[in-house]
Amino acid sequence: MNLKDRGNKKWTAMMLIEHRKRLKELKESEKDREKPILDEQEKAAINSKLQQAVQMKLPVEIKYYEDKRFKTVSGVVRKVNLNRKKVIISEKGGKQQKLSLTDLLELRLK
Repeated sequence: MNLKDRGNKKWTAMMLIEHRKRLKELKESEKDREKPILDEQEKAAINSKLQQAVQMKLPVEIKYYEDKRFKTVSGVVRKVNLNRKKVIISEKGGKQQKLSLTDLLELRLK
């Protein structure tokens, strides 16, 4: 006999709607992550690679933090706006995305 045959599905028929909603929220919150704090060396490495990517128009892969999650975007860095602390990236297909410089965690040149 398998004790974990259907998990919570087995018991949801006996639960109130509020309980099911709360279980769903808890499951989603398990995926939440805290934003890591980068030291000065990591920030300098990202800055150096960012400058190189802009000057040579190299494709990059950027890992960033948004909405309590780690996300990744690939494309070419079009512009870095230091006043607004934003990076503009053109993805394949022409879609542009704006990222905050403070949310960048890792940058790899392709």
